[in-house]
Amino acid sequence: MIGTANHCQNSRVGLDVCGDRHATPPSLVVRVALNVLLTVRTWRERARFRRELAARSSYELQDIGVCRADIANEVSKPFWRA
Repeated sequence: MIGTANHCQNSRVGLDVCGDRHATPPSLVVRVALNVLLTVRTWRERARFRRELAARSSYELQDIGVCRADIANEVSKPFWRA
């Protein structure tokens, strides 16, 4: 047990080699990478949603209470705009 305690005390800063409560928060690089991935995911979801919306029939659009002009306005937006 003494070897394990010394190992934890001597571990490099930022590494949670012991699995206890002295873990450090993610680095800036990790946070930026996660934000980029989430942004790309959002863009892809918007593009997919707009493609599916454009493919709906007039009956389906009428059923959900949306007209073709609204669809044309939404579909004309670039993927990065909400």
